[in-house]
Amino acid sequence: MKTVTFYHSVICPRCQMAGVSLSSLLPAFPNVEINKVEYLTNLGRAKKEGVRSIPTLVADGQTLVGMYLTKKRIKSFLKSL
Repeated sequence: MKTVTFYHSVICPRCQMAGVSLSSLLPAFPNVEINKVEYLTNLGRAKKEGVRSIPTLVADGQTLVGMYLTKKRIKSFLKSL
């Protein structure tokens, strides 16, 4: 089982879109578990992992970050794990 940490914020519309895409892709990746972390209330943890903006996905030393995380980019990231 691979764990992907999803740094997001409930007030971030881009994070909400990335979350919807991520949720829709999970059935195709049964070996992936998502750990959602609210960025604004976990700034120390985010800083330790090198997360400076949201939305961000972190897993196995890999990071996917961008203003808009498209479903295609998220799928490629999950495939690479």
